[in-house]
Amino acid sequence: MSGKPDNSNLVRTRFLLLALLLAYFAQGLAQVTAASITFDEGPHLAIGYATLRTGDFRLQPVHVHPPLANVLAAAPLLLQPDLPNPREIDGWEVSSLSAITDEIVWQYSHPRRLAVAGRLPILLLSVLLGALSYRWSADLGGSRAGLLALALCAFDPNLIAHGTLITTDMAAVFFSVAVLYAVRKRESEKARERESEKTRERKSEKTRRENLWLLAAGVLLGLAQLTKVSVLLLVPVVGLLLSVESYKLQVTSWRKSSTQLLQRALYVFVPAILVMWAGYGFEVGTVPGLPFPIPGATHIKIFLALREHYALGHPTFLLGRLSNHGWWWYFPVAFALKTPLPVLLLGMYAVLRGSYCVIRSHFTFDVSRFTFFVFPILYAATSLFSTVNIGYRHLLPILPFLYIGIASSKWQIADAPSKKLLDITPHVSRFTFYASRFTFYALLIWLMLGTLRIAPHYLTFFNELAGGPENGYRSLVDSNLDWGQNLWDLKQWMADNGYEHVRYAHYSPARPAAYGIHTDFLPPDPRAVAFTPWHPEPGLYAIGATVLQGPYAPDRNTYAWFRAREPAARLGNALCIYDVPEYERPQWLALCTNPAPLLPAELVQAKLAAPELRVITFDCTQSQIFSSQGPGGYVLPPDVSPPATAQETLTALQAGGEPSYIYYQLTHAPEPSHPLPHTTSGPLDFLGYELSAAEITPGAQLELHTWWKVKRAPDRPLSLMAHLSGADGVPIANGDGLGVPRDQWQPDDVLVQRHLLPIPPDTAPGDYTLRTGAYWLDSMERWSIVEDSTSAIIVAKVKVTDE
Repeated sequence: MSGKPDNSNLVRTRFLLLALLLAYFAQGLAQVTAASITFDEGPHLAIGYATLRTGDFRLQPVHVHPPLANVLAAAPLLLQPDLPNPREIDGWEVSSLSAITDEIVWQYSHPRRLAVAGRLPILLLSVLLGALSYRWSADLGGSRAGLLALALCAFDPNLIAHGTLITTDMAAVFFSVAVLYAVRKRESEKARERESEKTRERKSEKTRRENLWLLAAGVLLGLAQLTKVSVLLLVPVVGLLLSVESYKLQVTSWRKSSTQLLQRALYVFVPAILVMWAGYGFEVGTVPGLPFPIPGATHIKIFLALREHYALGHPTFLLGRLSNHGWWWYFPVAFALKTPLPVLLLGMYAVLRGSYCVIRSHFTFDVSRFTFFVFPILYAATSLFSTVNIGYRHLLPILPFLYIGIASSKWQIADAPSKKLLDITPHVSRFTFYASRFTFYALLIWLMLGTLRIAPHYLTFFNELAGGPENGYRSLVDSNLDWGQNLWDLKQWMADNGYEHVRYAHYSPARPAAYGIHTDFLPPDPRAVAFTPWHPEPGLYAIGATVLQGPYAPDRNTYAWFRAREPAARLGNALCIYDVPEYERPQWLALCTNPAPLLPAELVQAKLAAPELRVITFDCTQSQIFSSQGPGGYVLPPDVSPPATAQETLTALQAGGEPSYIYYQLTHAPEPSHPLPHTTSGPLDFLGYELSAAEITPGAQLELHTWWKVKRAPDRPLSLMAHLSGADGVPIANGDGLGVPRDQWQPDDVLVQRHLLPIPPDTAPGDYTLRTGAYWLDSMERWSIVEDSTSAIIVAKVKVTDE
């Protein structure tokens, strides 16, 4: 009877293990078949195929990645007979990565065939990672802990997303975990040996197994170095773990301890070096700066190229900001916004419980636990210094260790105190125990539903803090969201909606024609057709969220016109679709030049593709101007109010996310709220006015806007006046000025002058008269008013009050 429950538990565990692995694989397979080949996948696949076909590593330093993940992904392509010979491609001799990738990948007429063949090896590695996470957690906390760790991996949208793409990321994660698991298994074997009372032969067998685990760790460490340069961090971590184990042995002889440490290091690092060297075909070559050849020269060249890349930086976007060298807080923010909230909550719980148990145990040091948190902590710390902030994917090595920690904390640490409490205070603690269980399962269901909800667009996952996947583009782009994976979605959307042609803006060099999409390319693509940023031609546009926000585009505001509009559709949360209607192009544009010119007039004409466009420069802090030529535009600083009839067209942003200027369009000039037409003897006629208030208190400021129509261009300097006078006719405040240079005027233009009249604090209460008019500055001669032969127009009575 006693064996039956155990057998039943074993069957249930195996069933759940298989189900979770299949769920992991099925979700990954959904993205494998649904996503078009992404920006990074093309070069990885091309380099892997070229390396396998030629045995030549010349492209690796160009792409700054070691070869293992590339050749694993490209291996199935050797069965594809219609791919070109890399040596026969123009650009091979000069190591042109773009030319070779274009020929092998982007021009290939069956992109889904390439994608599925290349992604399946990476997906299998990802599933193996889930199985390895299960095994490690089960070792620490039993089968339930293993199943929990696997469930967290199987329903993590970030692991699913990048665990199916042809990059180095998942291979680096898998081999990093495998290396440290092998080190941890060796520690476990050593611990069991110290506790054993078996014969010398039995101890010899244990020692042999320990050394085999060390050799396995060395082989895996060498393979890890062949996946990604960043896993070089494993080398000091493994060395640290071996040193810590020597300390735990409490060897009294320093010489004996050093000898044992050296022996263990040789078991690990010699195989690692040999495996890494074998990965480059045991090459011996030269590297810049060294006068003699060295083994594995390509790996050193890759490292040097990557260091140069980090020095140059990389375009990146975060919370509305752009930078080429990133921010130290990029990865913490990315982790907070793209990690599922249930995982963050479980992670905080695990940290608190783990800290509590460490304190209760008087900081007892456990090497087996130290193994799985030292690497992710150091890795996370080094990410703060990275100048290449292009994606959450660079944090993937942290996730399996986080899940192992959560799982072992849940089932090995948390339950035991709860069960003890049940025996002591059954009524109170039973509620706490079951509430804890309910919360745990609720978080797990939340994670699963949130992941399944966005299938198969796992790459675009953002948690509730970021507003969900639909709003992720406001926080992060690039490989966090938009990597060129939506070409199949675009083809289907166009077919469903009856479109045959689209203008396409993306930073990926993919060829939509291979997907059956007829396109005209837009910037930043070198194949781009003419494009008018401020007045896009009518038609269908597909714009990736990355270039929409500015990275990789010719400038931050290339697509500001689209950024100001809600797209007709957002394919896979990443590719924005706009159907631009026919609309009238502006015939003139008023450009503010105070306090400083916002843009050169020539640049405005270029943005509107209108070299003959009339551009009027003026002081927008004190005036407005409107042409009679037809619809027009305004370019104003963000702190200046636009004309009443203007409609905001786009907002240009600075690198830090602050508005730089705003472009407005208007079809007609605003009219004064108080029409009061008068003819003058000068080149302007008065049309009317607007007044901010009919009553005002001393110390306040009165604002008057006057409307004037141009009859002819003046040949003398002039000023428009506004005087507030008492009963004696003596002005108490004046606001003379002119904000539009007279050489900008044309007949039938309308000028609006802003007059600011500060009321002196000692002004006596009473009624005052507000007058306007114009005069020549060179002679101070006022223009006469034709209707009454006066020299000023009374526009309003203003009451000054104490209250």
